[in-house]
Amino acid sequence: MEPSVDSRDYRVLFFCPASHARVERIEAPVRRLLSRIQAPPADLVQLEEAGTLNEAGWKVFMVRSIGERSAAHALAAYVSEVTCSLAAELDAEVLGLYIDVTGDSARICRCGPEDGPETFAGRRHVALGRTAEWLEVSPAALSALFQVDMPDDYEPDAEDRYVEQKLREAREFMEQYRRGNKIST
Repeated sequence: MEPSVDSRDYRVLFFCPASHARVERIEAPVRRLLSRIQAPPADLVQLEEAGTLNEAGWKVFMVRSIGERSAAHALAAYVSEVTCSLAAELDAEVLGLYIDVTGDSARICRCGPEDGPETFAGRRHVALGRTAEWLEVSPAALSALFQVDMPDDYEPDAEDRYVEQKLREAREFMEQYRRGNKIST
C-alpha cells in the first residue's frame, strides 16, 4: 500500500491563457489522468488570489486533494503529459508546475498545442524563477501562491549559469525556426 503523503506539502498548478481558460475544458483531461493513474480524489479549482498573474493574462488552476492523501504528489511524474493534454484541449500554450512546498524540488512543463513539451526539474527557487520567466511575471508573484520565500542571497553557480545560457540559446534557435529562418550552428 502507498504510504500516506500529506496533501498540503505538494502542489500542481496549471497556468492557462485567460482568453482560453474555462474550468470545464480543463477539468476533463485532469480527471482522466487522475483516474488512469488511480490517484487520490481531487478537485480542480481556480485560484482567485493570483492577482499579478491574472493581470498578466493567466488563469491559475490548482489540483486540490479532497482527502489526506495527495493527488498532487501522485501527479508529479505526469506534469508534462497533462500539460500537453491541456494545451491541445485549449489550443493554447499551457504551463504546468509541480512543487514540493516543504522540500526543495519542483518540476515544470511548458507546452503549446503544436509544440513538444519544454521541461525543467530542479531546486524549487530555480524552477520558480524559470516559471516566472516563462510567464513574464516576478518570482515573488509565484512564491506568494505557495507561501514560500525566494532566497534573497541566491547566486547561480557555474552549472546554473551554463544551463541558463544553453536554454537561452535554444530559445533563440526555436524562435528563428518558428519564424521560418534557417538555423545556423
